[in-house]
Amino acid sequence: MEYFSLEAEQAVIGSVLKSPELIYETTLQPDQFYHSGHKIIFEQMVELRDSEKKVDFVMITAGLGELIQEIGGTGYLLQMSQSIDTVANFTEHERIVREKSLMRAGMRAIHEIYGAGYGNPAEFSAELMGIAETISDQARTKEGFVHISKGLENHYEQLQEKKYSKKSLGLSTAGKALDRITGKWQKQTLNIIAARPSVGKTAMMLNNARKNAGEKVTVAIFSLEQPQNQLYDRMIAAECNIEGERIKTGQLRDEEWGKYVIAYAEMVELNLYIDDRPGLSIQEIRSAVRKLKKSNSELIVYIDYLQLISGGKKFDSRNLEVGYVSTSLKQMARENDCPVVALAQLSRGVEQRQDKRPMLSDLRESGNIEQDADTITFLYRDDYYDKATEKPNIIECIVAKNRNGSVGTAEMINLKQYGKFLDLDITHHDLPDKRKGS
Repeated sequence: MEYFSLEAEQAVIGSVLKSPELIYETTLQPDQFYHSGHKIIFEQMVELRDSEKKVDFVMITAGLGELIQEIGGTGYLLQMSQSIDTVANFTEHERIVREKSLMRAGMRAIHEIYGAGYGNPAEFSAELMGIAETISDQARTKEGFVHISKGLENHYEQLQEKKYSKKSLGLSTAGKALDRITGKWQKQTLNIIAARPSVGKTAMMLNNARKNAGEKVTVAIFSLEQPQNQLYDRMIAAECNIEGERIKTGQLRDEEWGKYVIAYAEMVELNLYIDDRPGLSIQEIRSAVRKLKKSNSELIVYIDYLQLISGGKKFDSRNLEVGYVSTSLKQMARENDCPVVALAQLSRGVEQRQDKRPMLSDLRESGNIEQDADTITFLYRDDYYDKATEKPNIIECIVAKNRNGSVGTAEMINLKQYGKFLDLDITHHDLPDKRKGS
């Protein structure tokens, strides 16, 4: 297979020579041309365009000066302009040049990482997958402007579906009160659930995932911290109202075995997948989600937890790596048309304040999380810090950011022995600028 097309490159240049206005419509760059002479010519065309000068045969020839001989002289330019009968196929020729350029870039990148001599197979694999992701993203056909008539037609159909369909809009969170504040998990959104260790992030995720799976949605869980058997222990405890310690030890009473058998029969029917490989790179996660999405149109992805995902390549700082992962998760939500819910750890700064309720500023040392997320929900338990609290077994779900809705706090009952959350149906709505931190 050839990684260039001289004919397509000649057709692009010939088309611009024939109809100079095309230089203002193309998004091609000079370095996307393979032939050195074509690269020089197109670079001159772009230079004339950017300096607001006329892009025609005379100006191009004058601008090239002595370089004209390197590209075959004025005769070669004339030959290309005269070889084009019509510019109707300009977009197709442009596409071929772009795709060939992407293929060459991919091959160069592969040679570079091969020459770098990675000693770690996982890092080598992540680099390769990163190249594949980049090429795939750039090669994907992108629709530009959409006329308002088409856009409003789609909007009208969606509004009708919302009004008359009995289908739930968005995917449920763990509780009704939290649903009302967040507006549920929407497609193409990145949703963060953050807290200090041992507050209940994983339990909240599993409660959410079980609820979504019961709504006939495919659920994907990436558990980078705990093996899947530990997640099954926790899911069964919450499902059957059996103390987690009894599940771990297997010391179940007869009636508890009966509960387990019933729950087992129900849960094996759920469309729920768990990937518990530690140290996954963001490229591996995106690849796995793409494959799952092909056979499952309704999908939600959970990740436990964000800071454990590898960026798959070298970064100058940990903050830059976490920011890269966060942005990639948002892109993954968009490209797969599904909600992504990622757990996140908070900085120790929470512990230094008198009021230990988390704020957005507690995320700031973690790259672009605050910027990329559509919703950010903090979990706070007063009994985590104060055993004599007046609010035992209550967890506050603090929605501190909601790009498309309100912010506020939903209170839920936290049955820690079962790892289960129940509706208390208490909400406190905040003003939009509250709890943003300093």
